[in-house]
Amino acid sequence: MLRWLLGSREPQGHGEKLPVLNTGEEQTQNPYTELLVLKGHHDIVRYLVQIDDCRFASAGDDGILYLWDIQTGEKIVELHGHTQQITAICLCPSPEIVEQNQLLLTASSDRTVIAWNCD
Repeated sequence: MLRWLLGSREPQGHGEKLPVLNTGEEQTQNPYTELLVLKGHHDIVRYLVQIDDCRFASAGDDGILYLWDIQTGEKIVELHGHTQQITAICLCPSPEIVEQNQLLLTASSDRTVIAWNCD
């Protein structure tokens, strides 16, 4: 069920209660269709990075980096290494073989940067 809050932007407790509209299945104005819900993270997901045409990575406050198959939604790998939330992620070519290898760099509140091989 999708819930939309309608009304003013006043903080709660100051003024009238905001009415809630339950749109659910009858919602016809949304042109998008939910294809997949990917589950794995235990906390807020803050970063999504496309690796190539078939894969992407997700990272966030649980300190875990996940690689996903874009077409199927299957979790390819779960990478642990940080002890605190991931605060930045960057995709860059590996210096050895630029055409084939790609590295994902993650930075964390644990004051570390980890280079992950995507291949």
